[in-house]
Amino acid sequence: MRMKTPLRVAAAAASFALLVTACGGGSETETDASNTDSTSDPNAPSGGTYSVNLTEPSYLAPFANCYESECSKVLDLVNDPLVSVNVETGELVYDGLLASVEPNDDQSVWTITIKEGRTFQNGEPVTADGFIRTWNYTANPKNEQATAGFMSHIEGASEGNQMSGLKKIDDLTFEVTLTSPFSQFPLTLSYGNAWHPLAEACFDDIQACNEKPIGTGPYMMEGKWNHDQGITLTKWADYQGDQEAQADTIQFKMFADAVSAFRAWQGGTLDLLDNVDPTIYGEAVQQAGDRILTEESTTLTYMGFPVQTAPYDSKKYRQGFSMAFDRQSIIDGVLNGQAVPATDIVPPAFAGHRDSACNYCQLDVDRAKELFQAGGGSSDETIEIFFNAGAGHEGWTEAIGNQLKNNLGVDFKLRATEWAQYLEILDAGDFTGPFRLGWLQDYPSMENYVRPLVSTNGDSNYSNYSNPEVDQNLKKGDQAQTQEEAIEFYQAADDAALEDMPILPLWFGIDNIIWSDNLSNINYSVESGGAQLNKVIVQ
Repeated sequence: MRMKTPLRVAAAAASFALLVTACGGGSETETDASNTDSTSDPNAPSGGTYSVNLTEPSYLAPFANCYESECSKVLDLVNDPLVSVNVETGELVYDGLLASVEPNDDQSVWTITIKEGRTFQNGEPVTADGFIRTWNYTANPKNEQATAGFMSHIEGASEGNQMSGLKKIDDLTFEVTLTSPFSQFPLTLSYGNAWHPLAEACFDDIQACNEKPIGTGPYMMEGKWNHDQGITLTKWADYQGDQEAQADTIQFKMFADAVSAFRAWQGGTLDLLDNVDPTIYGEAVQQAGDRILTEESTTLTYMGFPVQTAPYDSKKYRQGFSMAFDRQSIIDGVLNGQAVPATDIVPPAFAGHRDSACNYCQLDVDRAKELFQAGGGSSDETIEIFFNAGAGHEGWTEAIGNQLKNNLGVDFKLRATEWAQYLEILDAGDFTGPFRLGWLQDYPSMENYVRPLVSTNGDSNYSNYSNPEVDQNLKKGDQAQTQEEAIEFYQAADDAALEDMPILPLWFGIDNIIWSDNLSNINYSVESGGAQLNKVIVQ
């Protein structure tokens, strides 16, 4: 799961606690929503300098240690992608370092070819040896890389040294043998931080590379990382790839939170605010006028259940719980309208999503009572709702609690803890009621929602839910010969989980970007959940 700092992938709620009662993507990897006032040619480099907000990243190198949105904003410019993905079709787009990714007959062995003439920003060539060296480093548990899990499909990844599944063919070609067929393997390569090769110079001095990464992309670091202050990127003059680079310089300015960044934008010291905090959305709309871009994001907010503990071990109980509150009224009343009710685990932007996949995500009080009671629910119980404090979740969790109280007769108690402690509670399974979490894809595949959240060994299956039908259909999707066939099996797995409701899809977020009048050509990226910073034109 890619973490979205500082809200950790959750759609933030308004800070006020409004009590709500019962009542009754783009052609490739982005959605193009340019500033229509601009008359500039978006394909002609604009030059100039602009500033954009950032929260202090955790790491910049090794790249495989970047598993959050903040470091990704920087590295997506410093590094070329390996490949991109057409979000609507799931097809690979070879606009990065790789020339081809070709499977054998059963998709258990993949041959990867690197484009000729590509180099790092220090002049080192990009080679098969560099990829193999980096992937072995990432997989080695001694190095504790945040994205090491991406390597788990490769044969020998668990050995902790040199993976037997990596074989050099020539300087620009290598072979990857997986432990089992995996149709989504090439899509995983679009999350470049996990897979991008490191320059040999970085292995000689990892700390120096963290302070000033050596990439392959259209921008490079100017000076070192000025911690808690800023990061400056400038165009790399020798860049040979396909990515745009409009502005000469991009200045990342560090802010502790999105509200502080908005105040800087108000004061004219910040040019672009990437993702407006929902709590000040109304103020932002009023001041930005037509200089605001609003797009549905792929961030899923959901509630999970301790499915091994009564009464939450009853799927009827869970189904009734989900039908006892109105998602839309909470979005309107607490979230300032900045979310879209979820009718699936998979977001609308991705192939395989269905608008009516969930049969238990609509308010129906009579049906909710019937199912809740049939599953062992009682008006005598008190439901404890767990969530992480300080991230704006108090208002909407209380709103859900009040609707449950009105519609099912239960009482409720909110259990808020700080993020670090909250993770400990989830890891230990020390929760006695529904818990809040969120998910943002690593790569644009519905498999990357279903498997982590509801498969038996899913990385974020904190409910400890297990269903052989889910696991078997995921395996069949992995072995499918086409994306269309894979999607059919992944949908079957999705359907089985949505019938059992170990997690309740709540809503998908909405992202808002605002900018100053000296900028144009503002585009939204579905994959990154923010502005396409390399395409911004300085007027």
